This record gives sequence, structure tokens and C-alpha cells, in this order.
Amino acid sequence: MIDKKILAFAQQFIKSYYQDRDIKTVLSLLHPDVRVSSIQCQKILRGKQEVQNMLGGLVEDIDYHFEIKQSYFDAIRKDDKHILLFYKVDVLLSYQNIQHPLSLYGSLLLVQEDEEYLLSEVYVSLYRSEKEFIHRIVQQIEDEKNLKNANTRLELLTNNVPGGIFKCLFNEELTILYMSDGFLSMVGYTKEEINDKFHNSFWEMIDPQDRIATRDEVNRQMKLGKTKQIEYRIVHKDGHSVWVLDKGQLIEGHEEEGPSFYCIMIDITNEKSAREELKLALERFKIIIDQTNDIVFEWDIVNNQLHYSQNLEKLMGKRIPKGHIKEFLTHQTNDIFHPEDIIKWKEILLKIKSGYTYMEEEFRLSNSHQHYQWWRLRLTIQLSPDKKPMKAIGIFIDIDQEKRRSQYLISQAQQDALTGIFNKITSQNTIKDYLAHQWQNELCAMMIIDIDNFKEVNDGLGHLFGDAVLSDIARRMKKIFHHRDIIGRIGGDEFIVFLINVRDIESIKNIARRMIDETHHLQVSHEHEVQISCSIGISIAPIDGRDFTCLFQKADQALYQAKSDGKNQCVIYDEKNISAYLMNSVPVRSVINETIDSDKNSHLLTGQLAEYVFRMLYQSENIQLAIASILEIVGLQFDVSRVYIFENSEDGRYCSNTYEWCNKNIEPQIDKLTNVSYERDLGNHYLDQFNEEGIFYCSDISFLPKKIRMILEKQGIKSLLQCAIMDNGYFKGYVGFDECRKNRYWTQNQIDALVFISEILSVFLLKSRAELSYQQESVGLRELLDNQNALIYVINPFDYKICFVNHKANQISPKFMIGRHCYEVFMKKDGICENCPLKKLNEEVKSIQQDIYNDVLNMWLDVNTTYVSWNGQKAVMLCCHDITQYKQREI
Repeated sequence: MIDKKILAFAQQFIKSYYQDRDIKTVLSLLHPDVRVSSIQCQKILRGKQEVQNMLGGLVEDIDYHFEIKQSYFDAIRKDDKHILLFYKVDVLLSYQNIQHPLSLYGSLLLVQEDEEYLLSEVYVSLYRSEKEFIHRIVQQIEDEKNLKNANTRLELLTNNVPGGIFKCLFNEELTILYMSDGFLSMVGYTKEEINDKFHNSFWEMIDPQDRIATRDEVNRQMKLGKTKQIEYRIVHKDGHSVWVLDKGQLIEGHEEEGPSFYCIMIDITNEKSAREELKLALERFKIIIDQTNDIVFEWDIVNNQLHYSQNLEKLMGKRIPKGHIKEFLTHQTNDIFHPEDIIKWKEILLKIKSGYTYMEEEFRLSNSHQHYQWWRLRLTIQLSPDKKPMKAIGIFIDIDQEKRRSQYLISQAQQDALTGIFNKITSQNTIKDYLAHQWQNELCAMMIIDIDNFKEVNDGLGHLFGDAVLSDIARRMKKIFHHRDIIGRIGGDEFIVFLINVRDIESIKNIARRMIDETHHLQVSHEHEVQISCSIGISIAPIDGRDFTCLFQKADQALYQAKSDGKNQCVIYDEKNISAYLMNSVPVRSVINETIDSDKNSHLLTGQLAEYVFRMLYQSENIQLAIASILEIVGLQFDVSRVYIFENSEDGRYCSNTYEWCNKNIEPQIDKLTNVSYERDLGNHYLDQFNEEGIFYCSDISFLPKKIRMILEKQGIKSLLQCAIMDNGYFKGYVGFDECRKNRYWTQNQIDALVFISEILSVFLLKSRAELSYQQESVGLRELLDNQNALIYVINPFDYKICFVNHKANQISPKFMIGRHCYEVFMKKDGICENCPLKKLNEEVKSIQQDIYNDVLNMWLDVNTTYVSWNGQKAVMLCCHDITQYKQREI
């Protein structure tokens, strides 16, 4: 039962805060050091002044009203002076002409002073449970996927429209704002080349002979309406002129952008002489290469001519000759192919001559930076009727990462995945091999090193903490022992070292003591003072034997003696000591193969902090400010030096520091870390540092690879924890936490909390970036399709029902609607047309172009029909251009 005075106090606060907006009364009920977290604020407010500032701004901007319908309270007395009230308030939200019932949840912490009550803490939420909170995150992810799928379909339609599509401003330079793949194919340039050579001016790309006449004709047509249809020449990259038919529409843009043209450009060069020549000039090869990122080529063996995709010249950074190709490929001075691979080309030429019709081979090609990359060639030979080679169609597939990865895995096959030293099998085989060739008088030693009480450390602080300790120990072993010694990990926390060609037994003891001392120097965080030590068992060759099994068993028995005698020491095998143990019935057993147990008691961060982070991101109109605020809260909560976010470039080759928070006396780095190259600056293996769960945890950066260590040392970093930002399985960047003051071990609970926060940040960051990109692309692509004079529509090939139509199709026939049969609305027939182009499509013929006369519209149409994917199902897109005027000329 809640005390009436306490209940009246709570009801007064709820009414004044939600319904009356009585700032004066609310402030009178607050403790001077009050802390408030509300749905109206994006940070925790501390003190009455911050609350007053928030409420004052809220009252000025408020355009809605709460009417309290019912209140529910539940109280818990924490001590003599503090009472915790949980409440639920049912309100009616009135906004403009809308009314909506709503429930608010929260808690009030009351403190009693001089027989009066004041509010010490106020917490307000929109969610009644964690399940409701998680459901909202899942809904956000689904919304993002739906938006992405819609934009993918629009982009698919644009890139499959035949001809070139571009957008340009209606100014003197005709500044280009957008170019499709077909446009780039038509002019022969890449986007970068157009920017470098023409400064994105379409005016400069028009043949100088046609510029003035083209400008005058466009101005004349604009006085008559908003559409244009004009013919002129543009200059191709190789110097020849291309006649084009330019159909476009003027769109009044934003004030800062100005009016712009959306245009579709069709190559009509051969139509200037004859329509038939135009058909023969259609290059199916270009259609193929525009749809792939690999290098595609066609070699005319008879005429010794080569045609290839632009990716080849982009890769090489120079022009490749198209004639005398056989001599070029096999010339010894050719710097495109690795010298060792020239012979492979000669072998391919011999196979072609011998009648082979398909070949595969791997080559190294030099890129524009004079570095060799691995490519796989797949080559198919077309034979003439008399079985002679006529053409070779080939594709180079980039396998550089795959090849280098496989080579890397081979080199890593002998290593322990966690520590980077030899694994158990490799250690055993390497030692056996050395013992088989050991000099007769050479003194060697086998050490088995066991970390004392490691299971307790691992269970108490988590497996990631334990893994970091083991990695640190392995790195220190590399520094202590000679590079010729054999070092390996043979169990969970057990290591083996085989000392080669040591001077005497005293030297063996000294190096064992150094290992024990080095273990004591392991640094751990100030929150968890853990003493690390090790025990070492030693056997000596040839004194204790010359084969691996014998030496291992004796070193293992010596290790057991060291553990039994109190640990933290080394013991050299002695036959008499072991016999004494046996006489005293001490069961001598192996201590090897204890496993590392995972931390099964890890906890995520508290629900209130998770909800607070989510609410800030979900409700914020400015995602950048919200993320910056969250980084500060997390940095202070976990006492780290620096919290930051790195985002990848579109091609994944670079990353940039986009958000950063720094603790006191920590120098910011965000301005220094832009376009950091994974290959050039980080040694090309940075992503290998992240484990299967997307976590990169390092307690001491001095043991990292050189390039990574150098860039981190410049920032003053000693330890770090980074969590990958993943999007559909692709690495898009990472959220990081740096410690610059001392080497630090994070516990499993801390890691789980930071990873969970990183995942929330990643979801909203990716969503924000994707929404901005997709919304911009969606508007442009939709306008691009709807403002073309071409009739574009998509149909289901199984029932001929329409799935999509553009604006031009709706103009031609208002009945051209989604769900109706195409032959019904387009040709006014009861069934499938006799000359329907769909009948000619099959698994081998996926695209076809033909002229069709439509007696309903009384016009000739150039119809391009091709298979596309629509909502995950096979569909057919038809793009129709009016060619009536050309047909009339032929007549």
C-alpha cells in the first residue's frame, strides 16, 4: 500500500509534467542534483538548471497536448530516506486534428528531506519490455531492406535501357550530373576520364561542327515545350564521330541546381546511310561487357584483331593495341604479363592450333601501379565450318585475393591460430625431424611450459581475456628464445620449446628463469589485478634420450613435479626424484591438454542503457549529433581513452575516421585519419586481425605487424578493442575503443557490452547511409525512366501481365496499367500476338531487337526485349522507340 502523501506527490508531478506543462511546479518537486532521462531529451540531464532549460525550450516549440486518463503506481522502499516508484500513465495524445491513446512508462526515485519529498531521479520510456524494444530494431532493418530492393529494381531498369542515358544542367557547359553504363560505352570514356578531360561538360563532347546548330535547335524547341528531339554528332574517345538521336525532357530542378535535361541518347550513325547497316553495327559484345566487372575480350583470330572491355585499360593504366595481337601477347618485352607467364600464352596458342575449344589458365597481370595481380583466364574457341579456329571469346576473372589467401593459408597451416606460433602437430614433426639429424655431441633441451591456475583466470574473466593472455605470452616467448629454437602451443595453456645447440645445463636453467620472470611482468587492467605465473618441465637431449616421445614424457614428468612442489618454478628431469615420487605413491600423470573454457557467464549492458542508446538514435533528427553523444557516454562509462567509428570507402580499399570522442588529455586523431589505405598504410592484412565474431582485441600493440603497429603508435595507443561493422556479410568499417594510458585487458562482460553498443550503432549508421543514398538514387532513377520518350514496360513471361510501366506508356494508353495483359492494352488483341518477341527468347537467346508495326498507334517501333529479374522472379523488359520517320525514309 502506497502512502497517501507519497501518492499525492507522484500524481502532482505526473500532472504538472505531462498535462499542465507547469515548469514552476515541476522544478519545485526536484532535488537540486536531480538526474532526468526523458523522451524529450537526447542526453541525461543533471541538475535543475538543465531540466529548466529543456522544459523551457519544449514549451516554446510544443504543438501537441497530453490528457491524462489513468495512472498506476507501484512503490519499493529502498531505505529510510529513499522510495522508488514505478508508474504507468495512460494518456490521450492530441496533435493537430489527430487523437491517439498512448502509454508512458517510467520510474521516480524520491528522497525525503525534512519530512518533505523531492525527486532525485526521473526516468521515462516508451517501451514496456525489452521484447518490444528489439522488435522495433528488427522493423527498422526490414524497412531498410525493402527500400534497398525498390532502388535495385529501378537501377536494373535504367542500366538495361538500350542506348545512353544522362542528365545535364541546362547551362552553357551542359554540366553532366549522371551517366549510365550505356552512355559511357557510347563515348568510349570512363567517368573519371570525362571529368579529367571535359570537366563534366557535355558541350565539350559534342562535335565542334555541330555545337552551334545543336544549341540553336534546342533553344527553338524549348520555346515550344519542355521536350527535345535532336540529332548531332559527339566525338568518341578514339577520335571518330558518332551520330546520336537525343530525346530528352526539361525538368525544373531545385533552386540551387537549376533546370536540367533527362536524356536518352541512341547511336544512329549507320542509320544516316541505311537502316540495315545500323542493325549490322549493333555490338552484342558491348552489351555483355557493360554488365560485368571482369575483363572480357574477343579475339578475331583470322584478322588478328582484339576487342576488349574498358576494365583492361583501367587495370593497366594504358592503351592496349587492338591489332597484331598474337605478336603482342608473346613478345618477351611485353610488361603486362609476368615474365614467367609468357610461356603459358605460347602453350595456349599451340592448343588453339591443335583444335582445343576450351582452356583455363592462371596469369599474373601488371596493374597501373606496376604490381602483379592474379587472374584466371577462361577461353572458348569458335571454329569455322571447316574446323579452323575463327574467334576466341575469353574472360579474365580477378582471383588475386583468393590466390593470395590460399598461399597465406598454406603458410598458416603450420601455425596455431591464436598465438601465431607452431601448432601441436607441426611442433612435434619439426622436433622429430631435428632429432633425426642432431649432431652427436650437440646439447638440446625440451621445455614444456604450463600457465599456473589458468582455468580460474579463464573462467573468472572470460575466454577473450584468456586468449589475450596466451597471445601475449607467445609473443614474449618469441623475444626470449632464439629464432632457431622451435616454439609451439600443444594444449589450451601449454607450450613446448625445443632449445637447439645450447652451451650447458646452466644456460638452460637461466633461460627458463627468464621465461618465469617475463610471465610475472604481464600487465592486466587496474580493475582486475591477476597474478600470472608459469611452471616449466625440462628434459635434455641426448642425456634423457634422442627420440621425441622419450624426451616429451620426461619433460612432462618434470613439469608435474614443478606443479606439485608449488608451481611458479622450473624442474629439470632427474631419474632419482621421479623414483622418489613413485615410492611415495604419488601418481605421476600428464598435465597436458587442459582446455580453455569459454566464459559462459558474460552479461550484456543493462537494459536501460541499451534503450537509452536506441532511443537517442531512433528519435534523433540529426543522427550525427546522436552518435557523437553516444560515443561520449560510452567512453565515460567504460573509462577508455578514445571511442571512434571508421567507415569504408565504396570499394572497401580505404577507411576514414568519421566520428570520434576523446577523454581528457587525449589528442584527437579524426583529422589525421582520412582515406587510410588497407593495403598501403595497414599492410593488406588488417582484416585478418578480426576473429570470427568480428572482434579485434589487442592488449599490447607492440606485438602487432609493423605497418599496423606504426600507425597505432602515432596515435599513442597501447591497447585496443575494435568491433566490425558488417552489412550482408561485407566488412563496412569498425567501431573502436582505444586505451592510451596503459596496457589493458578488457573482461568478457566489458567486451560483450561494448560489442552490443557497437551493433546498435552499426545498424543505425548503415541505415542512415543507405537511406540517404537510396533516396537520392530513387528520385533520379524514377524521374529518368518517367521522363524518357521511350515506352518502357515489364511483363510476366508466363501470363503476359504487366508488372511495371513508365510515364510514356501511360501517356500512349491510359489503360496501360499494372496487372493487365500487354496484348490487350497495347495491340487490342484477345490473345498473344503472332510476332511477339517473347517467343524468340530462350535460355540461349536472352535479348533480341526487332522492328514492329503497331496498327493501333499507327507507328513503327524499335523494340528491345530482354530478360530481367523482377521481385526475385524471371520477367521480360520491353523498351520501344518510335522509328516511324526512318521507316518512311526507307520507303
